[in-house]
Formats: sequence, C-alpha cells, structure tokens
Amino acid sequence: MNIILMRHGEAVPFAPNDADRMLTPKGKAEASNTGTQLKKAGWVPEVVFCSTRIRAQQTAEIVVSALGVGLQATVLQGITPEDDWAEAMAVIEQHAVNQGLFVFHQPILTQIVGHLTEANSNFDVHPRAVPATAYRLKLDAFLPGSATLVGAYQP
Repeated sequence: MNIILMRHGEAVPFAPNDADRMLTPKGKAEASNTGTQLKKAGWVPEVVFCSTRIRAQQTAEIVVSALGVGLQATVLQGITPEDDWAEAMAVIEQHAVNQGLFVFHQPILTQIVGHLTEANSNFDVHPRAVPATAYRLKLDAFLPGSATLVGAYQP
C-alpha cells in the first residue's frame, strides 16, 4: 500500500487554545504548493484523514482542492501533537488504505516515519518536516523498518 503522511501548513503562533490555531496565508500557500506537487507526481488519494486541529483540517481541504478531487477529509481522534506517536500510528494503521492521505502534526509525524522506515522513532528523517511536508511511504504492514520512503514533497 502507498500512503502519504503530511504535516499541516504554517499556523498562527497563538490562539485561545492550540486547537484553534489556523493557517497563516503562508501556510495556505504551502499546503496548496504541496498538493500541486503531489498532483504533478500523479498521486491521487482514495481517502483523506486529518487530526481534530483546525490547521490540519484546513491543510487537508487545500490539498484536496489542489489535487482536484472531490473528497472530504474525515477527522480522526488520536493524531494530535499531544498524542503518543505509537498510539497515533495505531490510529493511522486502523484507517490506512492504499492511496490514503493523513494530515497531522509534529513531532509524531517524523516519529512514525522514522519507526516505519528505519525502525527508530528518533531517526532524523530527511528532508526535515517543515510545514506542509508530505512523505510518501510504501508498506505492507506497520512494522518497524518495513516501509520505504518513496518520495518527499515540500512547499
């Protein structure tokens, strides 16, 4: 199966609470740019998931628009910055299908990518997960070191 694990675009630094942080104009452009790169690479999602945070939901919506597909993101509990990476990976695994796109957060994004590609959740994933970075993984199972990083897309 091929999946995309993506970080949300740049968000405002402050809001009444973390869940309310919205994308900045730069963050919206980043998400659009990454979506356009995915489209140029010929990648089309079958399903889209995002965290409960507004910035992840906005990013997913913008990426779907850039890809030109008529999908709506399904909001998932358990993939926020405060969640444990292993538990977040279990949530992703439960919902993963071929051509699935998941938009969520650091630090759990690179912890999951490191675990899946290098069997090390502390692996220094490259390229670094700047806002709106998307990692395309090929995997048969969510086992340590079992995934191949097929591509990385950055704004």
